[in-house]
Amino acid sequence: MNSHDITVLGFLLILAALLVTEAVARTGRTSVPTFAQVVTRIMRNRTGRVGMLVAWAWIGLHFFAK
Repeated sequence: MNSHDITVLGFLLILAALLVTEAVARTGRTSVPTFAQVVTRIMRNRTGRVGMLVAWAWIGLHFFAK
């Protein structure tokens, strides 16, 4: 297993954790907010909107650019 495989495995584990957290949040039996609620809360002020813009730019630059 090389470093690329470990990196991909790490990202897959993060994705799986996010999906499990979202599933738990949607059951309604816990106080964990859904992803939509978190994004709505972040987007309420200017700093949050700028932060989201920077986050999307970073994701685009690192994952979608060739």
